[in-house]
Amino acid sequence: MKKHLRSEQGFTLLEVMIGISLMMVLLPGMLNLFSTSINIWNIENNHTNMQQSVRIAVDKIIRNIRIAQGINLNHPQSLTVTKLNGETNTFQLGGGLHEKTLYMIIDKTQAIPLGGISTNPLTENVVTDLVFAPYPDSANIQAVTITLEVTDNSTGEKQTIQTAGYPWNTN
Repeated sequence: MKKHLRSEQGFTLLEVMIGISLMMVLLPGMLNLFSTSINIWNIENNHTNMQQSVRIAVDKIIRNIRIAQGINLNHPQSLTVTKLNGETNTFQLGGGLHEKTLYMIIDKTQAIPLGGISTNPLTENVVTDLVFAPYPDSANIQAVTITLEVTDNSTGEKQTIQTAGYPWNTN
């Protein structure tokens, strides 16, 4: 039996050196591109989470205004909504360390069934301004306009959201 020897050739030292040199030139650029892409993704992810949080908070406020039996504007940054069962929900900016957090304070002490008072944060440290305003005037509230300014903590970008809620159950 004859053995067939194949001629096997590998890379020469010069080819290996050229390959390593090309990788050393291209790799930092690729790593920089990858790092930039990750940073942009993180910023956009934070921005999307902030927008989603604020959208949910505004939807909750509007939903409470729509089913309200009574509305009371305590001051421009505080709105109290009374429901048909006697429960009151107060929406306001927090104080102290949580001054940029929008809270919903639920008071079920006069509600049926009876319950206590609880505090529910609707946003986490992003609301820089909140204004509730009656429409057309404070004596005859037909709607409540809501202006909410939020700031992205990672970029410092500010965004203003304006909407109005119309109560369906008030006289």
